[in-house]
Amino acid sequence: MRRFAALLALRCPRCLSGRVWRRFVSMNATCPVCGFVFERESGYFAGAMVVSYGLAVPILAAMVIALIMLGGLDAVVALIIGNTAYLVLVPFIFRYSRVVWLHLDWLIDPQR
Repeated sequence: MRRFAALLALRCPRCLSGRVWRRFVSMNATCPVCGFVFERESGYFAGAMVVSYGLAVPILAAMVIALIMLGGLDAVVALIIGNTAYLVLVPFIFRYSRVVWLHLDWLIDPQR
């Protein structure tokens, strides 16, 4: 449960308390609490793109389906509105996809 709370709060996968993000789109190189190196090699966060896609598809699908079902909109109009509204969420999904990737990697190989 602590890990899930740390993930939601965008915290370090090792100590569960250090902040991963310094500013909104600027990541710390290491954890300010335990010194865990976040980006261990070039291209490390390529896997976060898969996580980002996994987060984006259900969110966008839910938005479009809600617009069609609840709003009674045409599918094309719902897609246009849903995609436009989704652009607001992109920075948040970017941040969470990286933190989810860090936590998944830590769970698979905690020695690194």
